Formats: sequence, C-alpha cells, structure tokens
Amino acid sequence: MSDVKNLNFIFSSFRKISRAYTDFLTAGLKDYDLTPNEIVVLSSLDSVSTASDIAKDSEVSKALVSRSVASLKEKQLIQVSISEVDKREQKLVLTDDGRRIAVIIDELNEDFARTAFSSLQENEKRVLMAIIKIVATNVVE
Repeated sequence: MSDVKNLNFIFSSFRKISRAYTDFLTAGLKDYDLTPNEIVVLSSLDSVSTASDIAKDSEVSKALVSRSVASLKEKQLIQVSISEVDKREQKLVLTDDGRRIAVIIDELNEDFARTAFSSLQENEKRVLMAIIKIVATNVVE
C-alpha cells in the first residue's frame, strides 16, 4: 500500500469514527432534541466552566458555542452568569436536568468506547491512546 493510500485510509477512518460517534450520541439523546454542538457543551461542563474554554478544548468555534449556550439556557439545561474575574466571560453551570443529561452522555461515551475498542487488548488501547495524543498535539498546538 502506498503512502497516499495509507494517508487516505487514516483520514477516511478518522471521519468514519467521528461520524459514527456523533450519530451514536445523537441517537442516544434523540428524546432531548440536542444538536451535536449542544452535546459538546453539556459534556464539557464537568471539566471547564466557560464558553471560551469549551471552544478551545473542543475545537468548536466560539460562535457555535455561544449559540449552543443560548439554546441550552433556553432549554433550562444550563445556567449562565457573568464571571467576577472577567466581566466579558460567561460562567456556565449545569442545572439538575442538564446534569442528568450529562450523565447520560457519559454513559453513551462508555458504551461507544466499549464497542469501538472491544477487540483491543489493554496494551493496544494504551498504545492507541499514546498515538492519538501525539497526533492531536502535532496538529492542535
């Protein structure tokens, strides 16, 4: 297999995995009428608390995060307040309903991972994680 074919296979596989993951989450959350970007915001709020941090960490534009924040606020899944440190920044907190959905997202992530990595041994999972981390670091930073 040539280098070009290898690269095409790698990038095509990344796209297929990403699409399958997005479709899996969307289907698992169909009763909640959430967009993929709203799902990203909800699932990010356990580790970050501002729209800027979500945009940075998830590689989603600030505009899409802002729209998702407005929609999630309207759906009463998050509460928004102004940061006391930087008045330009919004602090985001899950409501009880938002927290319940975030737990479902975590469970769906575990289900997807269990399926995706089912035929890998533990040492293969560690190697895969290390490779993904290196590739992500190379292209993101």
